[in-house]
Amino acid sequence: MIRRHRPVLAAAFAMLGFLSGCSTAPDKIILLPDPEGTVGAVIVHSGTQEQLINQPYAGLDVAKGGAMEKTMDSQASVQARYGQLLAARPPRPMTFTINFLFDSATELAPQSSATVDKLKAVLATWPAPHLVVVGHTDRAGSQELNDKLSMRRAQTVAAFLTKEGIPAQQIEIAGRGKREPLVSTPDGVANPMNRRVVITIQ
Repeated sequence: MIRRHRPVLAAAFAMLGFLSGCSTAPDKIILLPDPEGTVGAVIVHSGTQEQLINQPYAGLDVAKGGAMEKTMDSQASVQARYGQLLAARPPRPMTFTINFLFDSATELAPQSSATVDKLKAVLATWPAPHLVVVGHTDRAGSQELNDKLSMRRAQTVAAFLTKEGIPAQQIEIAGRGKREPLVSTPDGVANPMNRRVVITIQ
């Protein structure tokens, strides 16, 4: 059993059972850093034993009987042995934020043009993308008004994505109104950073 040592473990990639074709070979667990070089931690339980690995390319061999032995690899050796497996991993999720003008569900803030261009470039090379599109508002106006506005913003972005060739069934949309501001403000205060749609590609 593998238990995450902390809630966010994007840096951890456990490789298990590479040698399962041989009944006596141990399972292999290796902790990889994320693209920025950050590494998390994993606690591995086997029988009554417990081992922590929290260094890049540190690993464990877990025998069929449950015995664990720590190992240490390098980036080069992991790439040489498991390069094909690593290349087959899906891309890491990416998030884009598009901002809107005040009280508008269709007019983008000027700074969003560059974000749209980056989004289009990523989508052009992403294999079978699934997108989650969530609209938000600032805290000016009523809850009911902002719920509708945030959904309309999400729908605007979803319509753009379908025009870019993304099938509608691969797009999830939601509106969060003013419940989740990026910049915390008192209720009733307008803030341009909160008028946004967040697109997550995965």
